Amino acid sequence: MSQEKRSLFLRESSGLVREVSPWASMSATFGLVTGGVPILIISWLFTAPGANWVLAFLLALPPTLGMAFLFYIAGVSMPRAGGDYVFNSRAVHPVVGFVNYWGLFIGFALSLGYYSYLAAQWFAYLFSGIGLAYSNQYFLNIGNFLGSTEAEVILGTIVVIISTALAMIPRFQWKFVLWGGIISLLSSIIMFVALAQISPSQFALALSKNVGIPNAYSEVIQDAESNGLTFYPTLYASFLALPVIWYYYTWYNLPASWSGEMKRPKMNVLYSIILAILIISVYYILIVYFSEKAFGASFLTSWSYISYNGINDTVYNTLSNIGDFIPYFAFIVNHSLALFIIMFIALWLPNFYSNPPLVVALVRYLFAWSFDRVMPSWLADVNDRFKSPLKATILVGILGEIGVLLYAFNTPVAIVDTTVVFEIGYAIFAISTALMPFVRKDLYKRAVQHKWNIAGIPVISIIGFAVFGFLMWVLALTWNNPVLLPVNFVTILSLGIIYGAGVLIYVTGYLLNRRNGIDLNLLFNEVPPE
Repeated sequence: MSQEKRSLFLRESSGLVREVSPWASMSATFGLVTGGVPILIISWLFTAPGANWVLAFLLALPPTLGMAFLFYIAGVSMPRAGGDYVFNSRAVHPVVGFVNYWGLFIGFALSLGYYSYLAAQWFAYLFSGIGLAYSNQYFLNIGNFLGSTEAEVILGTIVVIISTALAMIPRFQWKFVLWGGIISLLSSIIMFVALAQISPSQFALALSKNVGIPNAYSEVIQDAESNGLTFYPTLYASFLALPVIWYYYTWYNLPASWSGEMKRPKMNVLYSIILAILIISVYYILIVYFSEKAFGASFLTSWSYISYNGINDTVYNTLSNIGDFIPYFAFIVNHSLALFIIMFIALWLPNFYSNPPLVVALVRYLFAWSFDRVMPSWLADVNDRFKSPLKATILVGILGEIGVLLYAFNTPVAIVDTTVVFEIGYAIFAISTALMPFVRKDLYKRAVQHKWNIAGIPVISIIGFAVFGFLMWVLALTWNNPVLLPVNFVTILSLGIIYGAGVLIYVTGYLLNRRNGIDLNLLFNEVPPE
């Protein structure tokens, strides 16, 4: 790289250390993608009543793998801090890449607050479950306290602080993530074995005994159906499930954000994106298969419908403290406190240990924007002792805390755009990658790995156009969905603010740099130094 090209960027090297192993990175992906999702799957079963969820996860897998392949190409072609952003901003035009990743950044930052809040909320389920199972008022009181907004804000804040602190010490953090993944895997296997021992008839008997209501199981289904729940034909409902399943699969782009710190990035990115998605798909299929086998698809769908719509159902009201927490359903059948706690760990731990990698990913996007001179230079300052950008990490921790408070006190604003932001963000990445060989030919030939062709057409273009088409269809299904994206003034305004702010930040950075004699158009023709 010539001196002129080097001077375009903030400095000649990132200052970050390559110390992330493939296994730690893959473990991080598993936690990031699946953390919090099993309970969300149960909570959202009513969005596609009658679906064959195993089939639906399989239907969503090919386009997900196609998208994962595009992120894999980004990660191995430009293994830098914020590698997927770096690739997107060079693929077509820097405004497209920056504004797109600004939207994704906001979605991830809000999610940091949400999943920190969830990590706290699940302790309320744990103690309430023990109290309900043993009719123990002491544990019920603890559960009630932990379920209060004040307690969940306090615990959520503690989770944000722990996650931020771990992200400041990369070497220790990646060991923590690796062992978190190993423990999650072992506890999940035990959970699946436990669920396999339960049948809906056993659960129905246990439920009636637990709540003291004869035929409690059938009453839940009847109350849901009498209040509007309709089960659709299986194939139609399975396609109807694709928007939520697409969201369940997302976040696998994040390993590309720390690809600049990976040992053996070509293997690491392959493991942490492509292989990880295959493992996650098996995990999700086992979750829905064994959950429905144990408790019945109709019951779980009805339970989620009652829970979401606030229907006055006696059985649900009796167990409202545990919500959609399926470990409790297993607990009242097998009466094993040890299994209850193991199942709690299996579902809670990925949600917790994935927060530090999420902080790292958000910091690396800020770092990359700073290196590209769109954001202030101090965001890319690397502490010599910790080998991490401490200032940017503290800023992300503050954003995470804002997310906790938003979810606690203004939930609609915090969640209204999350699903659609990810659909739009991945769609723009897909179409940008597809167009890159045609609109940025020189950079494509110079920088992109694996330039395969079929009938003279680049493979990344074929896959990119196909995934883009799929996501446009999924977005159409999502649009004006009362659960996923209710189209109203708040929705339109918040989307406008998110993407409008991205445009404003980029234009401001462009003008300030031009005043200082730096042409961002030239900068974005180059790949940042390692």
